[in-house]
Amino acid sequence: MAAKITIERFLATLLMALGLAACAKLASPSAQSVHAEQQAHPDFTGIWSGWVTTDDNLYWQVEDIPCFPGCPASFHSELAALLDDSANAQKSTNELIGIAMGSMIADRVARSTPEGLERIKASETVDLATYCDPYGFVREALNALPISIRVTKEGFAIDYEEWSLSRTIYMDGRAHPKDLAPQSLGHSIGHYEGDTLVVDTVGLKGDYYASIASPTIRWGSYADGATAVERYTIKDNPRRLVAELTLTDPVTLKEPYVWTKTWLATPDVALVKDSCKDVPGQPTAQPEKL
Repeated sequence: MAAKITIERFLATLLMALGLAACAKLASPSAQSVHAEQQAHPDFTGIWSGWVTTDDNLYWQVEDIPCFPGCPASFHSELAALLDDSANAQKSTNELIGIAMGSMIADRVARSTPEGLERIKASETVDLATYCDPYGFVREALNALPISIRVTKEGFAIDYEEWSLSRTIYMDGRAHPKDLAPQSLGHSIGHYEGDTLVVDTVGLKGDYYASIASPTIRWGSYADGATAVERYTIKDNPRRLVAELTLTDPVTLKEPYVWTKTWLATPDVALVKDSCKDVPGQPTAQPEKL
């Protein structure tokens, strides 16, 4: 009798263990289930290029040109309104861009903490374009060169021609790691909200960002520990990828700051290896992060 009870208990324990294992597998989506979910939503994969590499495309409007490194939606809409206003017929396009830029800078100042204002002031003499140092998160995510989005077993990878960097967007249900040390591109997990791909990024290392493309670029910066949310959507006619990037940084911003950026689908484009190390006289490192 004792032996029979032992066997029964063994079988019961084995069945329970198998059941728990099955539940554990269900709790962690497989690569197949991740890919099946991707197939049920718009196709974000492919090569996408901004205005700099597609400047002859008829899609672009005047207001898109200064926004090639990303800009607040308010700048885009204000400049479009200024250009459409017949009262501004005698003003040059550059003058109208300057007016919209002034509004944008005033808005950014209003959103900045005292620390943020000090960083803006300190960075006004910085010309990061002359330094050979990879971009941080905001500049890389909104960079001017083509990007490639591809499927991986964990979700998506975004490959950037700018600096030949790459980041993974985990779509397999994992959480952000605890005690994450600050990294240039942070740690990103994604999910879908309808047909929008939403990416949450934490663990960012402080870096600069450009206010806007202009003859004199005004830089701002964010601190270690800043977080970001990107919302990607696909639009057609022409096929394009539209991003909205929201940066939250209590050190430099009173409230989140939002950029937008558009890329056109360019399946005939291939990413090339990017490096500035062979440019004569190019400094090898940018100034210390603010």
